[in-house]
Amino acid sequence: MQSAFPIGRRVTALCGLVLLAVATCRPASAQDDPDMAAQPVRPPTVIWCSVPSGGVLYVSGVTRLGTGSFMAARAYSGRFGRTVNARYGLHLGLEGNYCHQSAKQSTAATARATQIGRMAARNVAIVSVGVF
Repeated sequence: MQSAFPIGRRVTALCGLVLLAVATCRPASAQDDPDMAAQPVRPPTVIWCSVPSGGVLYVSGVTRLGTGSFMAARAYSGRFGRTVNARYGLHLGLEGNYCHQSAKQSTAATARATQIGRMAARNVAIVSVGVF
C-alpha cells in the first residue's frame, strides 16, 4: 500500500514545522511577568572585600559585578571567605558579609585605600588576596 506522501515530503514537512515552531518561540522576559516588570533593574556595581583577623587585614582588589543584586554580592562574599580560609588557614564563616559595594569604581577604590591606610597606621599587616 502506497502512502499519499512520499517519505521525502514527510521529512520536509516535519522539518518545516520544527523551524516554524523555533522561529515563533521566544524566551520569557521580565516584560511578560508583571511582578518582575515592577521591580527596577539594578545597574552593575563595584565590589571589594576585606576581613581583619589576628593583626592582619586580608583585602581583595576592586571588581565590577555584572549586576547590583544582593545575591550576587553575597555569593562573591562567600567566595572571598572560602578563598581566605583555604589559602591562609582561617575559619571564617561563609555566610559573613565581607564585601563592600559602591556604584562607582573611584568611590570603591577610595574607600579601599582609606581602610588600608587606617589599618597600616595601626601596624596591621596588609595581605592582598588577589584573584579568587
